[in-house]
Amino acid sequence: MVELIGYLLCAIGFFFWLFQIVDLLLCDVSRFESHTHKLVWFLVVVLGNLIGAIWFFTWKRRLAGSPA
Repeated sequence: MVELIGYLLCAIGFFFWLFQIVDLLLCDVSRFESHTHKLVWFLVVVLGNLIGAIWFFTWKRRLAGSPA
């Protein structure tokens, strides 16, 4: 039972990470300061794995909540 929960948490983490990569790639560049900024976020998410994906997710939510 414990192994099943571990596998489930790993699968959820993997799909969250994958969703953040796809979301980042489909985002318009106008949401970023430049193409380089988007590339840096891509590297953070890919190389940072789950931590990078959570960091991008929180940055994206903070950006959406701020006035334009």
